[in-house]
Amino acid sequence: MKHINKLTVSSVFITLLISVPAIILFTNIFIGGENWKHLVETVLFEYIFNSLYIMVGVAVITAILGFTTAYLTSLFTFTGSSFFHYALILPFAIPTYIVAYIYGGMFDITGSVTTFILELLGKDLSEVYFFDIMSIEGAIIVMSLVLYPYVYIVCKTYLRAESSSIIDASKTMGLNNFQIFYKVVIPISRPAIVAGVILAVMEAVADFGVMDYYGVATFVTGIFRTWFGMGSVEDASKLASMLMLFIFILIFLERFQRRNKRYKSSGKDFKPIAKQKLTGFSNFFAFIACFIPFFFGFLLPFSQMTVWFYRSYEEVIDEDFLTILYQTLSIGVFSATFITILAFVLVYNVRLHKSKLADNLMQISKLGYSIPGAVVAVGILSFFALIDKSFNILLSGTIIAVIFGYTVRFIAISINNYEAGFSKIPQSYDDACKTMGIGSFQTFLKVMFPLIKNSAMASFIVIFIEVIKELPLTMILRPFNYDTLAVLSHELVTQAQVVESSVPAMFIVLLGIVSVLILVKKMIKD
Repeated sequence: MKHINKLTVSSVFITLLISVPAIILFTNIFIGGENWKHLVETVLFEYIFNSLYIMVGVAVITAILGFTTAYLTSLFTFTGSSFFHYALILPFAIPTYIVAYIYGGMFDITGSVTTFILELLGKDLSEVYFFDIMSIEGAIIVMSLVLYPYVYIVCKTYLRAESSSIIDASKTMGLNNFQIFYKVVIPISRPAIVAGVILAVMEAVADFGVMDYYGVATFVTGIFRTWFGMGSVEDASKLASMLMLFIFILIFLERFQRRNKRYKSSGKDFKPIAKQKLTGFSNFFAFIACFIPFFFGFLLPFSQMTVWFYRSYEEVIDEDFLTILYQTLSIGVFSATFITILAFVLVYNVRLHKSKLADNLMQISKLGYSIPGAVVAVGILSFFALIDKSFNILLSGTIIAVIFGYTVRFIAISINNYEAGFSKIPQSYDDACKTMGIGSFQTFLKVMFPLIKNSAMASFIVIFIEVIKELPLTMILRPFNYDTLAVLSHELVTQAQVVESSVPAMFIVLLGIVSVLILVKKMIKD
């Protein structure tokens, strides 16, 4: 019992509180409401099929885009390679639902690009082949263009840590670049590819904004329709619990496939991969292969959004908009600060006491990030409904519920940042403080905090951006008449004001670009 102390007690309390919504949802998987039979007979199979279709489609496209670009920028230099090192991460700056709104406004039946091409050709829609962007295939393409950086970052990090010895050995066997690519690099990179792909797939299958706008029936849109359309919280909870089980299976598969796999070479013979300079057609191919995902994933949607912003900002930015901007920034700053502090308690408890209990508590707390925002919101409403009824207080539909939802969803980000930061601080620092008779609090204040403050700041910034981007969780849990930039953008789109929706979207994206640049800087420093 030597590890039972104030810090551990606090960690237990935090973990239990974060876990309760998920536990409640899991119990709902065995309970069906009065409409459940109707859902099973009509739409449940469609939800399952569409979710699996999206998973496969996003997995294939993100794997191709993410790994190819990571391979090219890690092993070769070519025209623009230094630029693409940064630029290929920029799609992270734009939420998937915003890109979906923009591409819908450009390429649907009445879209600006579609209309322009038809006028240029002098034809109408019935005379040409038209790919409907507002479809499940369109949703897969749009999400893949935004989510491929998951694969890109994981694979690039892996390739940067791989020794050049394996590449050199391949060359001595007479293999050319293409043979090295598919016979050597792809097989050794498989764990990294799968890890990145599963992150992208988890984001895709949990997306609400894209699926709702494109009219695709999935578990997440089904939760909203069952809840608000049929008025059945029980059946919405059952759908949410099924989706959560779906996500946990993905997590298990990812961890199972990388068991006993190592992600980097080590040892005295390690040396970084020396980049090869490409010329001629190879140089052109590498440039095009990197330019296409950057162009369609960031440059084109950002350019169109900029045009729409210029056309509509005077109409949209008024006193109400400034209030929404203030609300977004306020809840973002407070939530990021609160989550960063809670995460520190969990991680520092592991650092200080090195107990299995402390580590297990921290790992359990991280599971919330894998649960979709809509599912977290359903679990929290069920949890708070019990509290409201038991203690005759009102927590549902308050700011407290929203911040609690953000905590469950995003505390893993902060924990990961702290873990990375503490891993660089030698244990000898703690031991030296103990031998000098310095207490735990003074050790934290005078030694640990100055060394960990960069991780804390990175955690704060990333969580702040995640909070202002979050859509379904905020829509469900927010108080009446309390909007954020993400909610406003979605509401404008549902009112067929796609051009006007670019104004709140632009503010989200500009803040996102700042976070991505910080992420890149951190990658390079690490």
